Amino acid sequence: MTAIFILSFSALTALNILLLLTVFTDVLKLWPTPSKQSWQTYVFWPLFRVGLGLTILLGVMSFAAAPHYDLQAAFGVPLALAGLGLTVYGYFDLGIDNTYGSDDGLVTSGLYRYSRNPQYVASIVGFLGLGVAAASMPVALLCVLAIGVYMLLPLAEEPWLERTYGASYRRYKQRTPRFLSVAKLFEKPLGAER
Repeated sequence: MTAIFILSFSALTALNILLLLTVFTDVLKLWPTPSKQSWQTYVFWPLFRVGLGLTILLGVMSFAAAPHYDLQAAFGVPLALAGLGLTVYGYFDLGIDNTYGSDDGLVTSGLYRYSRNPQYVASIVGFLGLGVAAASMPVALLCVLAIGVYMLLPLAEEPWLERTYGASYRRYKQRTPRFLSVAKLFEKPLGAER
């Protein structure tokens, strides 16, 4: 378990640092990756998959191995499963190519009506749930780093989205929150009966 923690911690720490550089400097731009054969693709995706995948693995292993309180499991497990389920559902709304950084069109319907980044919101909820359910400080630390990645990704994407989709994205950005607005959840869809 120690090796899994070290690998995940290293990957997530590196990814957070690179995303911070992407967002706050002009030193490099890691995400969105400019092409499937770019150095960014060969750096971003291995760090992302190793960091997040091993965090999930270690969380599940910790949950299975350690005694936990019923309240902790009752709160954490549903959050983790709901986050995972909504993340996967978001792939279908956005499309798999767009999910991986393509520019196949601006999606503003489905889950994207309520948040500009519903997959990230769902992943944050999922990692929050995993951290609670696992009842492990190392897993909680990894979940905090994973949540950091999901907080930085939209900041890295927004300039690219604005360049790619122009006025359409700016209008979408004005009416839809970056993460989530409770008021937006209770709003009637455009064209709905009043």
